[in-house]
Amino acid sequence: MGDPWKSITPKGVQAFVNASIATLIVWLTVESHLAIVISSLAKLFSSHTAAIASYYAIVVLALYKLLYKRGAYDVNEKRATIYATFTLILIWFVWEGYFNFIVAPLGMIGIFPALANSLITGTVIFVIFITVYYGLHGKYFTTLMLEHMPWVIAPDKFLPFFWIWTNAITAGVLNVFDVNAFWYFVNLFFIFLLPSLFIGTKVQEKHGMRIKDKDDYFDD
Repeated sequence: MGDPWKSITPKGVQAFVNASIATLIVWLTVESHLAIVISSLAKLFSSHTAAIASYYAIVVLALYKLLYKRGAYDVNEKRATIYATFTLILIWFVWEGYFNFIVAPLGMIGIFPALANSLITGTVIFVIFITVYYGLHGKYFTTLMLEHMPWVIAPDKFLPFFWIWTNAITAGVLNVFDVNAFWYFVNLFFIFLLPSLFIGTKVQEKHGMRIKDKDDYFDD
């Protein structure tokens, strides 16, 4: 059995962290969430123009320190940087409400607002899982979970199931159907059991058939 964590490299992790911080700085700057810093600098320099110039000089220097590297990025660093940037941009857009326009089209096909918001949130969480794992490992999390089971062919085919499961968890946690405390617990209990009931059973069934094909262990 291979060690799935060997696919993570220190340089890749560092590149992922640096790109995440750099994107976060750009996000906070573009959305003016760091205006208080400019105000503080304006009080220090007694000039709003000087404060803005100083702030952007600090931002450019920070981005340079985070992203510049002598020599070319290796393949792991490139992948980590790209996927970290994409992940933070996705979080940025969701946090700032840029995806809220999707609620109206979903409502046109009969999905009420609470469920629509839950679907958006669950899908974003699912995509973040994919981008973080692929950015660090170069593999989807389904491959990392099941690659030690050689009888499971194409483990990434389970990705749609995990998308459904993630959205089910999100809907349950957000209580989009407004159930009472008892049913809230019951729903979450069975939702969290879904992978064991579905994937666990399916995987073990395949393993059993594989063993049966090899010998007569099950013929007794």
